[in-house]
Amino acid sequence: MRAKNLAGILTCMILFTGLTVYLAPTILPSVAPVSASSRTISLVGTVAGYNYYWNNSNPTITVAKGDTVTINLSSADTTSHRLLIDFDNNGFGTSPDCTTGADQCSATFPPSTSISFTVNYPPGTYKYYCTIHPNSMVGNFVVQPPDFGVSSNPPNLSILQGSNANSTITVSSINNFAGTITLSANPSPAGPTTSFGTNPLTVSSGGTATSKLTILIPQTVSPGLYSITVTGTNSSGSPSHTTAISVTVTKPDFSTTSSPTSLTVPPSSSGTTSITLTSSNGFSGTLTLSGTVSPSGPQVSLNPTSVSLSAGGSTPSTLTVSTVSSGYYSTPVAQGNYTVNITAPSGSLVHSTSVSLTVGSTSSAPPSSPSLPLLPIAGGVIAAIAAAGVALFLRRRSR
Repeated sequence: MRAKNLAGILTCMILFTGLTVYLAPTILPSVAPVSASSRTISLVGTVAGYNYYWNNSNPTITVAKGDTVTINLSSADTTSHRLLIDFDNNGFGTSPDCTTGADQCSATFPPSTSISFTVNYPPGTYKYYCTIHPNSMVGNFVVQPPDFGVSSNPPNLSILQGSNANSTITVSSINNFAGTITLSANPSPAGPTTSFGTNPLTVSSGGTATSKLTILIPQTVSPGLYSITVTGTNSSGSPSHTTAISVTVTKPDFSTTSSPTSLTVPPSSSGTTSITLTSSNGFSGTLTLSGTVSPSGPQVSLNPTSVSLSAGGSTPSTLTVSTVSSGYYSTPVAQGNYTVNITAPSGSLVHSTSVSLTVGSTSSAPPSSPSLPLLPIAGGVIAAIAAAGVALFLRRRSR
């Protein structure tokens, strides 16, 4: 009978332990590693098998230096517990020590109790444990160092030669950081110049501070991609942090297009097409147009030949192609295919567009290969046939 009772008791204990392990994650508070100026943490003394634990798993507690922490303590059963956080690193593994000012200790519980304190301890990893069950109820208490972050908005800029743009640099407090941050900017490759509206920045605990970064692109800087690295440095010894700004340098430009791009003009006639000049990247100025024809023959003219282009605008010019012979002794323009090229220069910028020209029809012979006089030939053939017919008729009649 005793054996049966003992077996029953052991079976109940195993089932109870398994149920506790299964339900613990849902009924016991978790300890999430968050950063805030005020923290409330709950620790519950639990039992699993023959051992006791905090929250069934002895979770790691993560706080930041300067946080105000409140730890609420209770027990899942009637077993007594007492919390000690070993900030002087001299109690765990020897005899529990709640006598020094550095350590944080609770009263013995249940039913429940709590402790509150400000984390003014050096950053590092400490032990927290139960002084009554130190071998199993032990976990890590992590104090994170104050820090800061640096960011930029916008992180990507497109800037014209000879102009500037701004990006806002934000320094944010992390883990209750408070202090002075000195900013510096380094362009790569060299060329752009930078300046800060406010430097250095004073950051309060949990707050942010901003400075306007102005990036100037001198007229001599070549178009292309540049990177501006902004570094924030704290004199107290915290690690430096950086943010990068991508800068695309562009230069004023324009384009030249024709519409339509092909033209068919009969001999001794003329035709027109529109040439459009369009500003890009803020280009403005006066452009002088010129036209050439290859091979020579047709005559071209532009109206107007001088075009004033405003930034962001577009201006048309009319191209006229003439196939009329000029002068009393001039050679008629041969039928065939030609190319008209329109050029618009502005300093080192030169853009052009071409128009395909057909004189006559699309099946005309190439220039310098004059077509045969079909009408005279046809008339001669008809006259020869008529003469042969008349001769045959007279010959039959004479017989």
